[in-house]
Amino acid sequence: MKLLKVTANHFKLCEDNFTISFIPIGNKTVADKEFELQEIDDNLFVFNTIGIIGKNASGKTTTVDLLSVIYDIFSNYRITNSINVFKFMDKTINLDITFYHEGAIYRYLTDLYKNINSVENNSIFFKNEKLYKREYKKSHIKELFDYEKFEEVSLDIKLPEDTSIIYLLLKRILPRGIYCSSEDYMYRYYAESFNVYKLLNENLTIITSLLKMFDEHLENIKMLNENKYKIIYTDGLTKEVSNSELYKILSSGTTKGFGLYTFVVYSLKTGSDLIIDEIENHFHKTLVENLVNLYKDKSVNKNHATLIFTTHYCEILDIFNRSDNIYISKYDKAIILENMHKDYKLRTELSKSNKFYQNEFNTNVSYDALMNFKKELMK
Repeated sequence: MKLLKVTANHFKLCEDNFTISFIPIGNKTVADKEFELQEIDDNLFVFNTIGIIGKNASGKTTTVDLLSVIYDIFSNYRITNSINVFKFMDKTINLDITFYHEGAIYRYLTDLYKNINSVENNSIFFKNEKLYKREYKKSHIKELFDYEKFEEVSLDIKLPEDTSIIYLLLKRILPRGIYCSSEDYMYRYYAESFNVYKLLNENLTIITSLLKMFDEHLENIKMLNENKYKIIYTDGLTKEVSNSELYKILSSGTTKGFGLYTFVVYSLKTGSDLIIDEIENHFHKTLVENLVNLYKDKSVNKNHATLIFTTHYCEILDIFNRSDNIYISKYDKAIILENMHKDYKLRTELSKSNKFYQNEFNTNVSYDALMNFKKELMK
């Protein structure tokens, strides 16, 4: 399964028909097909990486919150992992999702609403669900979203109201998308990371190479049980510690790096898409660039995983050869997403970061606000 396009209405502060596409709209060079794009069917390409930039409070996190809901539906068929997204939402959300699966293009429509009769008011129900299908052929590429040529899929089985009909198509519960927030609390429980490696049937030697990226003094860490770990240092010394002790001993960067790169490993090994909010909060420049390049390298990204990230660190955009996989979030009366290629016609050979700093995309901090703050400091 691979997402092709998502459109939402009534999601948080987003504008109507809020849309993010995974499909290239610019010309595809030979180099792009090698490093920037992945071919999931004959002449059907999607992005290896998608970047979302914008200033503070412009809607970047809201955009990935929406994607977290979509992946929750396609992974669990219920709203479970992303339930907190609905905490302060009372409107019915309309979703229109186009995706590829086993040689066909599907269109899935649904409305999501809260169960107001629930004691805790935290159940999300599906209604008005529809699923449409069209077998994919190479000649369809220019009319990929011509929904008049789709046929409705007949589904006779009645499911609980909190379960999506996508279950009847995909059947297996799998993490088809992983959302990593900008908060660091999610990386403090090392057992979850070790269980991921066990799930992948890894021999755990990859942990050694991973740890050395963040702390050259660490040879390895072994999980003895859910709350007991053995640290092995490069000088031969060892130490047995609890989870909380391990968190205090390791640096914050090592903890976050180990946790997040565990998701990277799972993503690349299984083809699950990875969403990282504020990627620069996790790593310094070199590691961020190396992470992006892992998804562009077909010898590593063999299973068509896509990396989606938000960032303030616009220099990273200069390692993108394309511009149609870069979205700019803005918020005035509503949150909107602009596509750098479609809305700005930026030549790909130009420095994207220079254009960012020149405020080409109107993403700079307000000069007046900055000066007013300075005046307050001078009082």
